[in-house]
Amino acid sequence: MRRRVLISWIAVNNDPYERDRAGSAFRLVDGSPVPGPTLTLLFDPDSLYAGCISDFVLFYGRSPDGKETRQSRAVSQTLEELKTKDPSLRIHQEPWDGDDPTDHGQIFEFLKERLPAVRRRFADRELIIHVSPGTPSMQTVLVLMGETGFIDAPFSLVKSYRKEERNGRPAVVPVRLGIDSYYKAYRAARPSETSSEDAAVVWDPARFQSEHMRKIFDEARRFAQLNVPVLLLGERGTGKTTLAGWIRSHSPYRVPERDVHWPAVACGQYNPETMRAELFGYKRGSFTGALKDHEGLLALAHKDTLFLDEVGDVGRDLQRLLIKAVEEKSYMRLGDDRQLTSDFRLISATNLPDAKLRERLDPDFLDRISMLTLRMPPLREIPEEIPWLWEMVFAQASHRARSGRVRFPASAHRAIVNELSRHPLPGNLRDLFRVAYRTIAANADRHSPLSPAASSEYGLAGIDVSGAEAGADSLPQSVARAFAESASLDALIQPGETIKTKVVERALKGYLADELRRIAKKRGVSPETLCDVTDRALREWSASREENK
Repeated sequence: MRRRVLISWIAVNNDPYERDRAGSAFRLVDGSPVPGPTLTLLFDPDSLYAGCISDFVLFYGRSPDGKETRQSRAVSQTLEELKTKDPSLRIHQEPWDGDDPTDHGQIFEFLKERLPAVRRRFADRELIIHVSPGTPSMQTVLVLMGETGFIDAPFSLVKSYRKEERNGRPAVVPVRLGIDSYYKAYRAARPSETSSEDAAVVWDPARFQSEHMRKIFDEARRFAQLNVPVLLLGERGTGKTTLAGWIRSHSPYRVPERDVHWPAVACGQYNPETMRAELFGYKRGSFTGALKDHEGLLALAHKDTLFLDEVGDVGRDLQRLLIKAVEEKSYMRLGDDRQLTSDFRLISATNLPDAKLRERLDPDFLDRISMLTLRMPPLREIPEEIPWLWEMVFAQASHRARSGRVRFPASAHRAIVNELSRHPLPGNLRDLFRVAYRTIAANADRHSPLSPAASSEYGLAGIDVSGAEAGADSLPQSVARAFAESASLDALIQPGETIKTKVVERALKGYLADELRRIAKKRGVSPETLCDVTDRALREWSASREENK
């Protein structure tokens, strides 16, 4: 099936056919010209990709004065030959205006813009990146960009051989350097039990547009170096799981061999007994069904990082056992009488608000797991990040949906981004995926496909209709956080919108009233002893907040 997309530079001296030493006439063998690298990959009977390429993205250097050059001659001759050999092949020309084909920096600046654009254009297709044509600098940059994770999958790096060079090898072979880059490790390091749609998004600080996100990842980088528990706070779908993987990848508490399945547990999936067995391990015969010894995640996390997602679901008894493991790095398996040790670093995450989290967790346990805290903001607080996040989400969704009929212009993407930037997005990154999947489904409908504009509307209609209420309820929290962080309110007040100050005031006073009355009850004192208003006034503040809901 012709579904792959070829990406390549032009071989000035060897496309479409090899040239003689003077560089003008084609070299003949037995009276016939010798195919260059591009024709070899596309048409050689021994090429794995012969008959499999539907589109060809051709990079080449453009003459600044428009005069014919060796490069422009190679391009025109190659295009003529391709039209003759395969009229159905779609060719996409990408000219480069650089003036030095040996300058790695110029080449990288060109490719770092073009390759992501090509990836978006063919989001659901495998890219075949041919590294044989071009100058050594062009070839090197392509290989390094592929090997260091710059190019999103699916893609293959390949090189081609001339017939006299093959020595029994195929005409085209894969190129693998095996570079174990941080970026590749980070992308691969997904906590297996906690993976979700939002975990597919890679947080790339180089693309951040907001000072808020830069500060968060500056702190995350500092925290990553310490064997001190980190608690990640944030609404559902804000990317806490991905941030946990980012911290681990930037820290000394990472065993590379465990990257694919590093120690992580979604606490809400277990009852207290099974979760204890999963974390601490057990001896054979310690309970019904324990047919053999089991190490547990604490053992697996030695010299590594343990991630507890939904930590608010951990039972009180298990919390007390975890305190000892966190503080002393020691624990016992179920059915065992020996103390074991594990030098692990703990990262926990929760989407519970502070008051609910304090109800769920023992104060001593919460104190220990929250020595360092980071809060991932909802997308409505960082609308500057939505354009590049949408780009990444749409590419991921297209690949996962495996639909080959997505044709979406830049104008439609801009329209969606504009709407997303104005929406409260209660599901955050999950809302972006929901919009992407619905948009793709509408546009790729084989029986009655919608136009890009109609597909956009259909996609956006999939966001939770309760989003407006969710955004209103969260506004006071966002204002309070901005005040605490001495941050501006620009992101919370969009052009043409107004802020409901009474809603904010009632919510803040209601929160203060609830906390004062809770603390007074816990301490066995009257609320009036904790503040300068009466208990009746506090009750009125609480009741007033209910009007916001």
